[in-house]
Amino acid sequence: MATKEKLICVGCPMGCLVTLTISSNKEVAGITGNKCKQGEKYVLEEYLHPVRTLTATVLTQGSLQPLLSVKTTRPIPKTKSLPGAIALAGLKVRPPVKAGDVVISNLAGTGVDVVATGNLLS
Repeated sequence: MATKEKLICVGCPMGCLVTLTISSNKEVAGITGNKCKQGEKYVLEEYLHPVRTLTATVLTQGSLQPLLSVKTTRPIPKTKSLPGAIALAGLKVRPPVKAGDVVISNLAGTGVDVVATGNLLS
């Protein structure tokens, strides 16, 4: 028996409500509701290989600024978001750090780096 999943597409500004029909063997049987090709592409990727850009703040040491904002340089698999967040929760950075500096490499084995999005001064 087929099941249906509803997703709001973020592929373009229209925000279409897209229905994804999944067959009993977990394959995509149909996509309806998208008003552009980006919607179809987005929904397929979201179902088959969901990814997220991880943004967070990390603790600092040796600075008057207690936290530093960071983000992944590109999206990571959604299943790696929690391990990535746990790795960032244990991180403490020391100044000087400039926006764009890598604060952790290969986050949770994804091959994706985490960079500072702001400056950290002494």
